[in-house]
Amino acid sequence: MRLSNFRGSHFDVGFAVGRTFGQQIRKTLGGNKSLQDRFLPFHRTDQGKRLYEELARLHSLRFSDYISELQGISKGAGVSFEELLLANLGVEYEVYSAVGGHSGCSTCSLLTADRALFGHNEDNLTMYEEQMYLLRLEISGKPALTALCYPGYLPGRAFGFNSEGICFCANSVPTTEAVIGLGRHFIARSLLEAGSLQEAIELATIPGRASGFNYTIGCLKERRIVDLEVSPHDHHVTEIEGSYFHANHYVKLSRKGQSVSPSSESRQKRGEALLAGGVVQDKAGLLDVLRDRQAEDYPILRNGQPPDNSITLVTGLFDLDTAILAIYPGPLKKNERLEPLIEIPMRE
Repeated sequence: MRLSNFRGSHFDVGFAVGRTFGQQIRKTLGGNKSLQDRFLPFHRTDQGKRLYEELARLHSLRFSDYISELQGISKGAGVSFEELLLANLGVEYEVYSAVGGHSGCSTCSLLTADRALFGHNEDNLTMYEEQMYLLRLEISGKPALTALCYPGYLPGRAFGFNSEGICFCANSVPTTEAVIGLGRHFIARSLLEAGSLQEAIELATIPGRASGFNYTIGCLKERRIVDLEVSPHDHHVTEIEGSYFHANHYVKLSRKGQSVSPSSESRQKRGEALLAGGVVQDKAGLLDVLRDRQAEDYPILRNGQPPDNSITLVTGLFDLDTAILAIYPGPLKKNERLEPLIEIPMRE
């Protein structure tokens, strides 16, 4: 896994990303069944057209820079801007067009006097295996950012950090409710411009958000980690003290209107049991939790085997004390050792 560097305006970096990774972008957009089979047909209805126009207007007003970034990706990759925007609003369109979404990722955090860590399993469909890419973007007047990215999506959907010492990962929390408002992938992109932990929380809880999300956010300067649950109308901040585990449903907010998958229920239960057993004392223990396979049908480390439809693509581990992001491979073959694919310094 290598890190690609681009600099310029939002449009410039988007164009460079689209031109460099156009093959992956075209392949994943074409293979996105929700986009091709549900979002686009719904988009072509009168109701869908009106909805799209309103969402495009809202995001152009609040996130014009990110719209410009997507326009650059569209031109560089030679793909439809409308498809890119629909994909980046996919969480919301799963509700708007009545598509059932799949469950997402797992995150485990540890903050003690000796350790300040959080790790994240980036789980998704097998179509994304070996299609993701690492970006470092330098945009004039903004903090430099480094992020693991899905093809055609804005940085922030998975995990990343910026030159101000803000690092975070994002977890899906599927709901049956999505209002007409700002999409979570756009909001997550904005966290990569935060200058402090408080600013990151304020950006994540911006009024007018359309759907729910879960973030684990760390700050190198403050040596703090928080877990943030967000719904369209509410949010809850948990200050990490000791260890904490989060899958893909609300732990602190009400689960009313929440779609809790068997996988998320299983992973949360197993993660909490491991933490209760005191296994997370350091980096090795945290990785042991995220790579646990004891639950037969729905393990924490996912391998895409039925009845589970997702796989752990990679595991990211943020160490706030050493200021290193280490990225590990997904499920290993027998007898393979767990070694980082790449280690990235988070300080300049």
